[in-house]
Amino acid sequence: MKYRIIFLGLSLFLYGIALTLPCLLFNIVPRELSIDHLKGYGSFHEMKGLEVTAWGILGLLFLQIPALGWLANPAYWLSCIFFVRQQYKFSAITSLTAIAIGFGGTLSAFWFNLPNGSNPLSALALHKLLAGFWVWLGAPGLLGLISVFYLVKMTRYPENST
Repeated sequence: MKYRIIFLGLSLFLYGIALTLPCLLFNIVPRELSIDHLKGYGSFHEMKGLEVTAWGILGLLFLQIPALGWLANPAYWLSCIFFVRQQYKFSAITSLTAIAIGFGGTLSAFWFNLPNGSNPLSALALHKLLAGFWVWLGAPGLLGLISVFYLVKMTRYPENST
């Protein structure tokens, strides 16, 4: 029981740290390829995890394809619930789902530019994945790994599976 709480706490700690770290680096690009619009563009905008989370919810409301990566958050929280209930099979599945959705959705921002706030002449193009992104994926990864470990332990030693 105490190890389960420690691993859950560590996973939640990673998740919390990811919200404070820089996650994504965007290049501000013009929407139209005109020389007049190129002035002032090419700069970079770094988003922290909390900012990405907030914009991800809005992106879902406006049907932005890269915002689908935000759906990894509810999958991760569902994985936490399954982990606490000792439903390790479902915890492992939802952790893997969270990683796949988060990774795939975020990577799609390399191909689909995002709107740049209220500036209709520019867009945000994903340039680089930063440390916060990898820590964010590490939170469900850790939970999934520990869930698989508990599943293997329960299969090999069914009498000591508590």
